[in-house]
Amino acid sequence: MREYGSIGGDCLEAVIEDPAGSTMRHTLDHATGTWTTHQHPQARRPWPAAYGHLPGTYNPTDGDELDVIVLANVPLRTGQRVRVRPIGVLVRPDGDHKILAVRCGDPRYGALVDLLEAPAEDLQAIEDWFAEWDIVLGWENAEAAWQMIRFATDARDEPR
Repeated sequence: MREYGSIGGDCLEAVIEDPAGSTMRHTLDHATGTWTTHQHPQARRPWPAAYGHLPGTYNPTDGDELDVIVLANVPLRTGQRVRVRPIGVLVRPDGDHKILAVRCGDPRYGALVDLLEAPAEDLQAIEDWFAEWDIVLGWENAEAAWQMIRFATDARDEPR
């Protein structure tokens, strides 16, 4: 098993699906390596931050890789691989929680290591975006994010 906390100190790789500012949903077909694009079914306004997944993880709630919301000071594009540091978790009642991460080395966000350090306006924008179509139960800290990632990495290795 790959120990995520040791990658570059505390950074790991994310793949961006939906850039901040987009209302489109981009999905990767892992079999062909191609992207498909369609209108996001719940997006009434643009994503407040980049959205993607953490390769090498498995979320038993939806059968996909863990979802990640990435705070970055620079635009991130669909398909871009970026090093991120998890700082928290957006908690949802369906169990499809979202990891909140910052882009490692980012001039604005790169030094953040926990949810309490994130700008309140960014957290509120993310909550508001999800609350337009789903219930948001709140946030958990970086420790919860790393625990979720370790569980999702172990789950990936278990037979289904």
